[in-house]
Amino acid sequence: MSGNLENDPLARAVLRHLADSRGKDDAMGSFARTVLSGEATLREAAANPWHAQGLANGFAAAQRQRDEMTPEQRSAYEEQARRLAEENDR
Repeated sequence: MSGNLENDPLARAVLRHLADSRGKDDAMGSFARTVLSGEATLREAAANPWHAQGLANGFAAAQRQRDEMTPEQRSAYEEQARRLAEENDR
């Protein structure tokens, strides 16, 4: 994610999805809503211990899912991520 959230539509879309799909008692949802509301920057929101633990748990879950993928599935996701990153850089 870039430092300037306004110029990073992919980052905003991810945060919006988290904000809309997670409940008020969910650390990731709270993190996203805090950043989107302008109450805190990404760095400031991530420094909150509750948010930091939510981010760590989410990362660990994503790693477990990635490790369970076949090489073909992993390759397809990596290609999709590469295309999204290229589109975001335009």
